[in-house]
Amino acid sequence: MAIDFSNTFALMQTLEKSKAPASFLLDTFFPVTPTPSVQNYIAVEYRKGGRRLAPFVVKGARGVNLDRTGSKVDIYQPPTMAASRVINPEDIETRGFGENIYSTMTPAERARVLQAKDLRELQDSIINRKNKMAADILTTGKTVIKGYADDGKEVITDTVAFDWTQEAKVAKSWADAGATIFDDIKAASEQIQESAGEVPTIMICGKNVADYILNNDQIMKWLAIPSASNLSLMGLQPRITSPQVMRIGMIQSLNLEVYSYAETYTDDDGTVKPFLDPNDVIIAIPGRGRQLHAAVTLLNDSTKSFETFASAYVPQYSAGNNQLALTVYSRCVLAPEFVDDWAVIHTTTTA
Repeated sequence: MAIDFSNTFALMQTLEKSKAPASFLLDTFFPVTPTPSVQNYIAVEYRKGGRRLAPFVVKGARGVNLDRTGSKVDIYQPPTMAASRVINPEDIETRGFGENIYSTMTPAERARVLQAKDLRELQDSIINRKNKMAADILTTGKTVIKGYADDGKEVITDTVAFDWTQEAKVAKSWADAGATIFDDIKAASEQIQESAGEVPTIMICGKNVADYILNNDQIMKWLAIPSASNLSLMGLQPRITSPQVMRIGMIQSLNLEVYSYAETYTDDDGTVKPFLDPNDVIIAIPGRGRQLHAAVTLLNDSTKSFETFASAYVPQYSAGNNQLALTVYSRCVLAPEFVDDWAVIHTTTTA
């Protein structure tokens, strides 16, 4: 069935049914997507861990009040992401990529094929932006929002920050074969266990870190033990699981599944950069972060009135000046459930 590009609700349903691209950090650490809010502002609540002790009281006394610490609420106006594509007559007068050399397709048919492709790619660009936001939060505890006007010039900068402090340097660079890599990983895991009260189960490495691990004297000494029953410490069996993602193995003694992540993105200035620094390591409790979406308000060209849509992705079709334009909007803030859920190791930065 053909897509009705003039109907925003139909386009929203199309995006909801389509398969989103793989965004490893977003999918792993921020998979929870509550129902989008109809409000313009979103309350972002996150907590710190910690174990409180019940107070002793004298006989006959009532309970001693424990203040509710560790929870913080910040109010944000979620930034608007808007990715757009325009089709001009020149774009559809000749055959498109992949079209037969002697094609009978009309320009109108080409326009619909091109818009369907654009719809998918525009949503993908927003998901890639969310993945970049996830990377920033996981490695720095904050994400910087840069807003652009229609001319592409920067107009405003804002920061969404969380009270996160679990950023670690190492005593000896992991690039050095004599580094105590296992001890550093164990210390980060124990720090998370102490502050969050749970055992982290996943370790994400920049693309250089796998080589550091496989060339490390301490780890190779343990792996050289003849019988696995003598020391079931870890098993390293590198295997590519998806593009730019490799499962390195399992550190059984710490219950950590280890992955290498080398996916890149194209920055606003055209520079290709990695989502995760090649020398950084994230150790974390996965699956608890949230994608908080706010409503998008758009002008309906046909009714000349404003309409509000509560959805993660809101596409809008418009026509004018002999052009067809398709824009996909999204207003989102990523928020962790607990800021103690993860730690970062800068493997080549010494203390």
